[in-house]
Amino acid sequence: MYGEPRHTLREYVQNSFDGIRAAQRVRFLRGRGEVTVTIGADEIVIRDNGIGVSADQAWKTLTSIGASKKDRQRDAGFRGIGRLAGMAYCDKLIFRTSFPGEPTISKLTFDCDTLLKAMNPDEGGEVELSRLLARSIKMTTTEDASKSEDHFFEVTLKGLSKAPEVLTSPSEVRSYLAETVPVEFNPDWKRRTDIEEGYRTNFGSALETIDVFVVADGKTEQVFKPYGDSYEHANGTMELESIEYFSGGESRYWAWVGKMSESAAVTDWRTRGLRVRVRNIQVDGTEISERLFTKVKPSYGRFSTYYVGEIYINPESVIPNARRDGFEETSTWLDIQSELITTVCAPLASEAYTASQRGQLDVERVVNDIGDLVKRGNSLAESTRSSYDQVVELMNSARRLRRRAASALKIIDDLDATAVDEGHPNRQKSVLLKDAAKSVESVETQARMLVGRFLEEDDKLTALKARLREEILQEVLDVINAYVDPATYQKIKRQLTRTR
Repeated sequence: MYGEPRHTLREYVQNSFDGIRAAQRVRFLRGRGEVTVTIGADEIVIRDNGIGVSADQAWKTLTSIGASKKDRQRDAGFRGIGRLAGMAYCDKLIFRTSFPGEPTISKLTFDCDTLLKAMNPDEGGEVELSRLLARSIKMTTTEDASKSEDHFFEVTLKGLSKAPEVLTSPSEVRSYLAETVPVEFNPDWKRRTDIEEGYRTNFGSALETIDVFVVADGKTEQVFKPYGDSYEHANGTMELESIEYFSGGESRYWAWVGKMSESAAVTDWRTRGLRVRVRNIQVDGTEISERLFTKVKPSYGRFSTYYVGEIYINPESVIPNARRDGFEETSTWLDIQSELITTVCAPLASEAYTASQRGQLDVERVVNDIGDLVKRGNSLAESTRSSYDQVVELMNSARRLRRRAASALKIIDDLDATAVDEGHPNRQKSVLLKDAAKSVESVETQARMLVGRFLEEDDKLTALKARLREEILQEVLDVINAYVDPATYQKIKRQLTRTR
């Protein structure tokens, strides 16, 4: 159903969100809505304090596929298929629920293997639906009068041999939920107040949130959105300098956009780019906003990652598609996209483009510094008094300059490709930088040859090798981190550090 296994958890939390809001509307729940995701050795349990399902409706509601009584404008989920999202990853899918005022706890157990096999044409699965449900789903009830005031809904994915690591890793689950579900901003983040007030002013109601907790390894941690005051980029850290707000016509959307102290792409996959949300639940990742930036100019897609922020779409204006990675292509959604391109993406892309042009002023300085480095390398090569530490410093300087040259080239490459013609000043700067970068490589080769003078100093040579190995590994990891998702990055990092 979903390409990303953790979307399964988003679906269950989304359903919990709807159940909690339903309980609050009828005053069965007067406090905060809570969802707890408990990760065990061979099961995942998602439990909420929402309204639950009454005993006489449990079978009909929980076995209906593609049928839902939810209101698409009022509820986050409305298609009636998300509740089965966990079937692909567990042996048993178990629902337990209780409704306010009833002493009954209803329990439905889905035999996932039997269901999936019967629905697979390649396995010869052509079974009448009623017979299939009777054979694959078992329902039991228990009575407890003391629990008549309880109301909850609980989902258990039991038997996780088919589940990938990203679905069972507590850190991966926390990171994903912080990015996607309707939780609060971190209470310590001072800018949250202005954002929440801006949302209220635009839509006339408070930003809807629930409390989500992840329980694993004996620890309970509350999940918050991952925004803060500092963000990583490829070569270091930059600060959140300011926030700009955008309002759509007829209150069809409202957005906040965080601007950085440096012109560089944010590398944290949980926060980079502008995230589209409906009812405070993320729709897709950054793909929607990146696509809108390319509508300004094809080469501007990357500029969306120079910012952090959220675009809240009025749920009365759009319909999320079944995979929740976009919206149904209605005329209203097309109009909203057009307005976002004009009023949000175009000015932000232009601002990032201008900042990248200013960065080109550093190109000449980089080239001059490389020239000085070449002179130092030649001087050390000709001297009979060169020291071990001088050679190490030469290699470190060469590495730093190589990275500065790469960053400067990236700035030039970020410019509109249509402007970088043969003979254009930007093209000339690019050629100049590439030639200078080759000089850096020559200096690094020269420095490695100079190390030969110190072969008899075994201890220093061993230390040098270890230091170089660590520096090269970190440089490789920095590059990888900028281009892959967090889960893949962690796997690669573990593998590389194991094989050192």
